[in-house]
Amino acid sequence: MLVIEPGSEWFKLVQVSRGRGDVKCTKAVVRRSADVEPLMGPNFLKALGLGELAGELAVVCLPRQAVNVRLIDLPSGDHQEIADMVDLQIARQTPYSRDEIVFDYRLFRAEKEGYTRVMLVIAQTGLVRQKIRLLEDAGLSVGLVTTTTDGWVAALQAGKLAFAQQAAGAVAFLDVDITTSDLVVLNHGVPLFSRSVSVGANQLLAGDAPSRAKAIQEIGMALETFRNETPAVTIAVLALAGMAARKPALAQDLEAELKLEVVPVTGVDGMAYDLAGPQAGDVSLIGISCAASAPGELQINLMPDSVRLRKSVMTKARRLTIMGFLILAILGLLSLYVEGLVNRQEVYLQELGVMTKKTTAPAERLEAMRRKAGIVAERMTINMVPPRALVELFGLVPEGTAFTSIEIAEASQLVCRGTAESVADTVKLVNAMESSPLFQNVKSTRTVSGKDRTEFEIACELEKKRP
Repeated sequence: MLVIEPGSEWFKLVQVSRGRGDVKCTKAVVRRSADVEPLMGPNFLKALGLGELAGELAVVCLPRQAVNVRLIDLPSGDHQEIADMVDLQIARQTPYSRDEIVFDYRLFRAEKEGYTRVMLVIAQTGLVRQKIRLLEDAGLSVGLVTTTTDGWVAALQAGKLAFAQQAAGAVAFLDVDITTSDLVVLNHGVPLFSRSVSVGANQLLAGDAPSRAKAIQEIGMALETFRNETPAVTIAVLALAGMAARKPALAQDLEAELKLEVVPVTGVDGMAYDLAGPQAGDVSLIGISCAASAPGELQINLMPDSVRLRKSVMTKARRLTIMGFLILAILGLLSLYVEGLVNRQEVYLQELGVMTKKTTAPAERLEAMRRKAGIVAERMTINMVPPRALVELFGLVPEGTAFTSIEIAEASQLVCRGTAESVADTVKLVNAMESSPLFQNVKSTRTVSGKDRTEFEIACELEKKRP
């Protein structure tokens, strides 16, 4: 998680890594904005020794003094009605036109029945675009634009500042930076008051007592404004954050002047920093640290619509480009696959041709043997007349009678056809065959008398058991 606060005086960067329930700060950078802005460009990260962060997704956290925060109670619980009411409130809450500002809001449960507390955050569109452009030119990708107030609320809801939930009343968080302070009053995670106070560590930690007393008086005036606006709520604890939290003498002065218990908050639970540079230790990182500790609880996004549209178009273009590359890669793989299949088929055909040449001669010999076996098998199935029956048959033929065909069926049925000089010769042949023991059930199946010859057909059965 990378959170950046590009303030007008200080450039702050915090990178954290999230483990099992804990957050560890892996990098913290604080530089004066006057020193950083000339370095902005493609080599910005390298100039700061942060080249490994190129391309990282960053959250921009605008300082409290750069935005307007308005806390209002709206008489509705319907989100659509609240959105319409917020649109009407925008014109009242800022002197700028709608084209000059960008806004967002988050909702809380209000103490009044039927009301919803709205934390409305407004920023100038030009300022937000400038910050986004500077970071994008430096090689970073901006995914969210929020504010430190939203970071405080997110950390409280995520339990990163759990001591505040145990207080008997509301808790006033005073984040003291070098020249300004952020005052937020929350009651069990619900913001009741937010104010940017124009005093910082330079005034609160000044060597002369009058300057320090004047700075504490300004903080007291801000708290008094809250008491006048919300008389029913009592502040129980003042949580002091930033460099001032490490000054016990300042905490004692604040307790004596404001009549409040002062509890130091040195940072987000479990998050430590290692800063270097002049006055780096005086700069407060608690606001962006809270945002980095609970990114899932951040709800304020001040990204301008034009930037969102541009990012959406770029994202779609990037996805289409990736899809195009994937399609080309798939087509390339398919072409390689098809080419591989064709090559394998060609190799297979070549091998098959070699095998065919090797097996042609044996195949021809085998085919010749098959033909010979077929001829033998065909001849073995032909119904051939037994020699004895032929000898017996031709011995019974009368003179002048001739056979044209003799067949024996599979059931040993003998059929002989021929011609005789007369019908009497045919009857004579039938009687001779009946008298022979080799022929049984002799019948004349057809007799046709012609002018010169008589055609006949005689059928009989060969004996079942030959002697």
